[in-house]
Amino acid sequence: MDISVTDPLPRQYVVMGGTFDPVHNGHLKSAQQLAQTLGYSAVHLMPCGDAYHKQGVSQAIHRVAMLKLAVADEPLLTVDERETKRQGATYTVDTLAQLREELGQDTHISWILGTDAALGLSDWHNWQQVFKLANIILIHRAGEHLPKGVTDKWAANEYLDPLSFKQQSHGGFIQLGLEPFQESSTAIRQALETEQSVDHHVPQAVLNYIEQHGLYRGNH
Repeated sequence: MDISVTDPLPRQYVVMGGTFDPVHNGHLKSAQQLAQTLGYSAVHLMPCGDAYHKQGVSQAIHRVAMLKLAVADEPLLTVDERETKRQGATYTVDTLAQLREELGQDTHISWILGTDAALGLSDWHNWQQVFKLANIILIHRAGEHLPKGVTDKWAANEYLDPLSFKQQSHGGFIQLGLEPFQESSTAIRQALETEQSVDHHVPQAVLNYIEQHGLYRGNH
C-alpha cells in the first residue's frame, strides 16, 4: 500500500557514531546540518566503546563527558553512550540490533556514514545484517565521492526524496552533500600535544575539560 504524504512519519532514531577523541566543531556542524536538511528532530552522537580497529583511543569516560559538554546547548543533538557501557569489542550490528529491539520494528533507524567508512562497510562484522536492521545516511563532502559500483553491493534501495526515505524502517540509503569542515580529531590531538591553540576548532567547555584533566599530553 502506498503511503501518502499526509500519513505521519514513523518514530525516528538517527545515529552518528565515532570515537569523538575529542569531539570538535566539525562533528557538531555536520550533525546539525544533517538534522536540518533531512528534517530530523535529533541526531544521537554515539561514542564507540572498545574500538577494536583503533588503537590508543582515550578512555570512554572522558570522551562521553566531552560530548555531553559539547551538546549541552544544542537542541538537535544528544549523546547515546550505550556502546561505552558494553564489555569487549563493540560492533555496529550489535548496537543496531539492540536499538531495533528497544524501538520496535516500525521505527526508522538510520546510521550515518562518511565516504571512508562507506568504502569499508563490507569489512564490518556481519555487515550484511546492517540493512536488515537499519538505513544508511551517506554523507559526502566537497571533492569526495564513492567509486562506481560500491553501493551496488549493498542489499538496500537508494532514495532521493527525504520524505520517502524517512518512511523506511530499514533497508534503504540516501546520499547527502554537506559543507566541508577543516577540523580533524587527529590534528587537534597533535596540536594539543605541542601546546598549539585549537580555540576555533573545539567548544570552549570541551577545551576547559581537556585542560582540567590534562588530556592529550601523554597521560590520558
